[in-house]
Amino acid sequence: MPKQSTGILRYGNALERKGWMVEGMIQKASESFWRGLTGNNANAVVYQKNDFGVKAGHNIIFDYSGMLATAGFRGKEQAFGNSPAKMKFSDSLTLEFGRYTVDNGMEFDAEALGDLDLASHADSRDKLADNFVRAKDQMLFDLGQGFLRDQKPSHIVRPGGKTSIANLTNTDKLTWDFLVDLETIVKTGSGWTEGSRRAPLKPFKLANGKSVWLLVLDAFQIRDLLKDDGFKKIYGSAEVRGIENSLISHRVTEVGSFVIMEASTFAGLSTSNQLFKTAVEIQGLRLIDESGDFSGTGVALNGKVASRGLILGAGAFQLGMGNTPDYILQRSQDFGITSESALALTMQVDKCRLTAEVEDYKEAKIANMDYSVAVIDTFTDEI
Repeated sequence: MPKQSTGILRYGNALERKGWMVEGMIQKASESFWRGLTGNNANAVVYQKNDFGVKAGHNIIFDYSGMLATAGFRGKEQAFGNSPAKMKFSDSLTLEFGRYTVDNGMEFDAEALGDLDLASHADSRDKLADNFVRAKDQMLFDLGQGFLRDQKPSHIVRPGGKTSIANLTNTDKLTWDFLVDLETIVKTGSGWTEGSRRAPLKPFKLANGKSVWLLVLDAFQIRDLLKDDGFKKIYGSAEVRGIENSLISHRVTEVGSFVIMEASTFAGLSTSNQLFKTAVEIQGLRLIDESGDFSGTGVALNGKVASRGLILGAGAFQLGMGNTPDYILQRSQDFGITSESALALTMQVDKCRLTAEVEDYKEAKIANMDYSVAVIDTFTDEI
């Protein structure tokens, strides 16, 4: 029986090849931690824009329209000419070019991408796509925690108002009381351990219309919360009885206005804090020590070690994709007996940090800071 024409993709046809690579990336996207939090507008936690016609160095612009906050005019007070301008804010991403590669050894189809179930090309594509999902996930974790490009958080909360990780003690862990205080800080925009008064982080809406913030915690923070007496007392009586109770299932999903998601602990190695320079085995949150060193960099952590969780609202991160991702095959110089494959990307990720086109608000400021990201540091260990 002749092979279906859809089973063969001509490597020399760039349009077919790029479409085939994107298809593989879409198939693996379901495994992303951020899958349900990514959208094409500022109401999503990850605001993604695709412009497949642009190259590295091009800027992708994100525009934000602010609310009007103005006093009125009484009686015959002069109004015309004294009207305030509309509040406009913007941000942009400058795209970078990068590649992820894999050695195919001596197995590859020299002419066609072939039988998608059996060809070495298909296996390479799947591995490259899976690697990209983990790498992209880690970029967002690293942005939030302040590792990527050393973009430190503008707002931090620590138990007891401790001014640094070095001052944390064994009692400065995630507790019910800490979460209650944290919710007040996020709602009012004041009371941060580090960072000035600001507008509250913009909440995102669940399907039922409820406005919430996302609290991303690591396994150590979840452990400490489950062991906290205050949490056990409240959840032991307030939640459903039986196996689904959080104290039994160890799944804490919602506390007050926080939706809680547990992230894995990062495993891998970063050779620098720049884009594309992290080999990700498991995407997740890093630990950070009192010197500001992060786990997974080849540097041993010392002194006080903290878990750094993320508080996220709508429009926290921006993701820009440029030229259509491509699958590239390179044969060896030794008569092509071996080959390597690459996934070529033009992209950028960043925290949203708005620039005021006119001016910022007087007290509920949103410009020149992390727009919808903050972090919490809690004690984990002392080395």
